[in-house]
Amino acid sequence: MDVSEDRTEHWGGCLCGAVRFRIIGSPIMAGHCHCLSCQKLSGSGHAFHAMVGEEAFEVSGETRGFSWTADSGNTVTTSFCPTCGSPLFGRSSGYPGMVTFRVASLDDPSVVRPQMAVYAKRLQPWDHLDPGLPAFPGMPPASGGR
Repeated sequence: MDVSEDRTEHWGGCLCGAVRFRIIGSPIMAGHCHCLSCQKLSGSGHAFHAMVGEEAFEVSGETRGFSWTADSGNTVTTSFCPTCGSPLFGRSSGYPGMVTFRVASLDDPSVVRPQMAVYAKRLQPWDHLDPGLPAFPGMPPASGGR
């Protein structure tokens, strides 16, 4: 299917409901990230992100952002609800024009399936990698980096 023809709408938001977002179409990619930043932001061993073009992403409600420099040297900004603290979406200078969103923040997160695991070199001994997914020690080759 040509992603540009997919007009399916997916809705999501934060825990308290102050921030809502809409995604039009299917994600370009989806994966588990085991980097240390995602571990700290999720309070878990990894975060599950999916990526869409900015034109497919709309947000309503106030968000706040926090930016840092990733291992790749790219600037990453994560946006969250200032009321409940839910991390919701982000942008990376390595992927201009793209938005990554937290799959768990969707109203129905079951509609997205992971395609890979990245930063597997940071896997915690108490977390686990799905043996059915390709796993990369960092970002996959030819990617913009995270």
